Amino acid sequence: MIEFHQFVLDSHQVFWGFVTLGFVVLWLQDAPAFREKLSQKQRQLFSALLVVFGLSLFGFFFQAWGLAGVFFSIEFAVLVTLSLIHPKFAVGFLLMLLMSRPWETFNDSLMSSMPRDASILALLVIAGHKAIKRQWYVRFNMGTFFLLSFSVWMFMSGFFSNHVDVAMVQYSEVFIKGVILFILIQNALETQQDLLPIKLVFVIAIVEKCFVSFYKTLTISATSVDDMTTQRLESVGILSNSNDIAAIFVLAIPFVIMAMWKTKLKPYNWLVAAVMLVIMSFLVWKSQSRGALLGLFAIFGAWGLVQVKSRKVLALMIVGGLLCTLGAFKLMNREASDIEGSTSNRILYWRAGVNMAVRNPIFGVGFWGFPKNLPAYVPDGNTGSESEHMTAHSSWVLALAEGGPIALFLLLGLWGYSALSAWSIRKEEPEYFMAILGYGVAISFLSHTYLLYPYILLSISITHAKAAQAARA
Repeated sequence: MIEFHQFVLDSHQVFWGFVTLGFVVLWLQDAPAFREKLSQKQRQLFSALLVVFGLSLFGFFFQAWGLAGVFFSIEFAVLVTLSLIHPKFAVGFLLMLLMSRPWETFNDSLMSSMPRDASILALLVIAGHKAIKRQWYVRFNMGTFFLLSFSVWMFMSGFFSNHVDVAMVQYSEVFIKGVILFILIQNALETQQDLLPIKLVFVIAIVEKCFVSFYKTLTISATSVDDMTTQRLESVGILSNSNDIAAIFVLAIPFVIMAMWKTKLKPYNWLVAAVMLVIMSFLVWKSQSRGALLGLFAIFGAWGLVQVKSRKVLALMIVGGLLCTLGAFKLMNREASDIEGSTSNRILYWRAGVNMAVRNPIFGVGFWGFPKNLPAYVPDGNTGSESEHMTAHSSWVLALAEGGPIALFLLLGLWGYSALSAWSIRKEEPEYFMAILGYGVAISFLSHTYLLYPYILLSISITHAKAAQAARA
């Protein structure tokens, strides 16, 4: 385990290096337009201040982390410095922290405080830039309305529940981060170019999870089983469960593939994209997750909706893809008893979730109340065979059970509005619609209602669509 811990730590510093390099390249692209606004003396002064600030930050981080975190020191010094230049870098830095979660490996008080400090930095930078531009407003659209309404409703459901203490702690530690990120993204980004750092982080952070998951599954975990082909995909941290990490891979696949496709590696860009698709599809297969496989099928279905004009060809593609997916179910290496138990548990918990909403039609059983209330709402008190992960196993059922029908309506409204926004830019940016459809199908079998990832996806989809609409106006 010591070797694996070091591997994860090294992976963090390598992938953070990719983010840092990407941000520097994006800044160099923006620099000419930025320099035009300043005189020569102002440019010299500004450059000197940035260098001094960056070197000071490096000294501060290096003093705290030493040689073990020397690359972190360099990367964080550069990223914090760039964060002061534009809100898109500040939000991108915060997003990478929350997705990569280096404090889970690099156990240090300064690193553990980074999410809070980066959040404050992003808020201050956004407020400062808005003040400079005299933008005395917060961007608001129907997506924002649905999100804020859903978050307020879930807060009230927890506040009026019989487990208010637990609900408020989990609300502040888990759910509210996604809400804040959603709003920060919408207010930090104005143009389509501003989306690039966020999409870059989104791809790199999830590819990092792929890399670590692949290593752990095929080198560490596989040593404990006789047949390596039966070993399911595993990861670390909050996404250690094979089903959860597979759903995140489904979310990332459209962005990774389109990022490779849009590179300047022509005519080999299609080959690189195909290789990445095969690798990530293999990881989804290794998860042995039926929901993730359905999500993968939905991605190809979404691509067909965007690219294929013939209805007959599209219908044949969908039928063929569905048959291939069902065939993949038959080829799974999971034991029949495992699959049957998983299916029966899901049906049991879905029925209990609906029962919770029927008997509590206003606020459901309250935010974070599904596990506690499950025994009272399942038939005959049978809670299934899961002793540790008794959740709804569906993001939609979980919202319905813990917040009632109104909560589900608001959540579906948010997803529907985001899907329509993604559809409006499908020709130029098809990855948004593909990811929403694929990930939406995958989390129909997983409880991702309060995680960061759906709100990041929905926010960048809406924001990019609004930026594209403004550019066309």
